[in-house]
Amino acid sequence: MPAGHKNPGVIVAEITMVRQASDCSFLIVEGDDDTRFWGPRRHPDCDLVDGEGKPNVVAAVRRLDAGNVGGVLGIVDEDHDGLLGTNQGSSNLVAVSPHDLECFLCQTPALDKVLAEFGEASKIAAFKAEAGDMRTALLERALVFGQLRWAAVACGLNINVSEIRVSRFLDAAAWTVDRRGLIHVAVAGSEREWEDCIGRLPEGQPWRLVTGHDVLDVLRIGLQRVLGNLKPSVGVRDIARVLRAAGELEGTTVLEDIRRWERANRPYLVLR
Repeated sequence: MPAGHKNPGVIVAEITMVRQASDCSFLIVEGDDDTRFWGPRRHPDCDLVDGEGKPNVVAAVRRLDAGNVGGVLGIVDEDHDGLLGTNQGSSNLVAVSPHDLECFLCQTPALDKVLAEFGEASKIAAFKAEAGDMRTALLERALVFGQLRWAAVACGLNINVSEIRVSRFLDAAAWTVDRRGLIHVAVAGSEREWEDCIGRLPEGQPWRLVTGHDVLDVLRIGLQRVLGNLKPSVGVRDIARVLRAAGELEGTTVLEDIRRWERANRPYLVLR
């Protein structure tokens, strides 16, 4: 079957066929980027399966649960599930929080390694001396983009999602967001409904709103002038590649959730 054409039934059949010949564990992930991150970290006795999308992973795990096929763990991005109170309905699913893999990794020392790789130490030090914590700076600039995406999903607002582009509304020289211009273009006359929707958001969970792609795009533009001298040809995927390679699981809730699953599903192991 060509890449990108899997469905839950194909995943279930793939795992069932391998299980007939091996009692290995299985780790189902959403896609290529997740495969690159989890692949080097998986246990030698764990078979990694690219689910080609979150809905496929969730549905496949539920079908395998119903068929009493043990030793299978699915890892998915939380996305907006935490804010929406959505429960995936299986103890064999672990959600990467907040929001997605990239947001999760930005909470770890991996971000510092990305800054060291792509940034200029003197510029980063000067920015921190004036503006403070780097993660807070990234979040502040990415937040309005995440709020707009949230409003489209949770409140059903007629938001022009195609216009929510970081590169269009983030000034590279000043590393500031044209928030008013972005909202005007994206919301298109529904400002009051937009404000009502954002006003209903729970406090203290902004990292659950932003997407990893937006955060890394904000970082990419910052690295061009304010934080470094990054060439425009270096894209989000290049930065994400370094972030994944530098990612650490030690001390994270994701690792705790996976180890908890392993203890409950002995002898199956998914991580080294």
